[in-house]
Amino acid sequence: MAFRIILSIVAAWCVLFAITGEEIIERVDDDRTFNSMEYEATMTIALGSQVREKSFRGYAEGEGKAYMEFTAPARDRGTRFLKLEDEMWMYIPAVEKPTKIAGHMLRQSYMGSDFSYDDFTENERLKDLYAIELIGTDTIEDKECYVLELVAKVEEVTYYKRKLWITVNDYIPVKSELYAKSGKLLKEFMVLRTEQVGSYNFSVHIKMVNKLRKDTYTEMEFHTIKLDVKIPAGVFSKAYLERK
Repeated sequence: MAFRIILSIVAAWCVLFAITGEEIIERVDDDRTFNSMEYEATMTIALGSQVREKSFRGYAEGEGKAYMEFTAPARDRGTRFLKLEDEMWMYIPAVEKPTKIAGHMLRQSYMGSDFSYDDFTENERLKDLYAIELIGTDTIEDKECYVLELVAKVEEVTYYKRKLWITVNDYIPVKSELYAKSGKLLKEFMVLRTEQVGSYNFSVHIKMVNKLRKDTYTEMEFHTIKLDVKIPAGVFSKAYLERK
């Protein structure tokens, strides 16, 4: 009996690992990268007992273009961000002049949240940035998952190493741990809900926990999403960023 159980476990293990880590990430990349996007979303930032909510809308195109504009609360209304390739600009109505965000500043907190500027505008394919290894399986909230370890193979990455939990049935990433090159855990990212948007399994409700800050987390929920749509002309320009 024990021998048959062992054989069953081994057989299940072999079937499970008939797929490679690269093939899994390719499926994930297909769902998390897109040609263009238009959206409206809310960000809830919890800092200890304080909870703040911010609403914003935006557009993205390819890997190098993104525009975001905050609509609430009143103190943030009209604050705008523009990403053009490796450059990011911030516009605050009271200042009436754009400020360039560059270098290490891109890894700082975005509007007081647990996300960084880089986190917010990331649209690169993981397979192009990381060496990938399938290291095991795990169960998260009754969902069987592949566990993958990704180590940077290029210099320009926000996180040197990532550990990902990807559902076996539909290849949806439900959890990520994000590490520095030193091995220190920097952030934990969780997908709370996905929806089918066109041909994509889109993560419409996500949560980020910055492990370097105490008693904090940020949740982001998308209310309106349009993927692979035509973006209005002129959106990805400094003239649009600075408009009155």
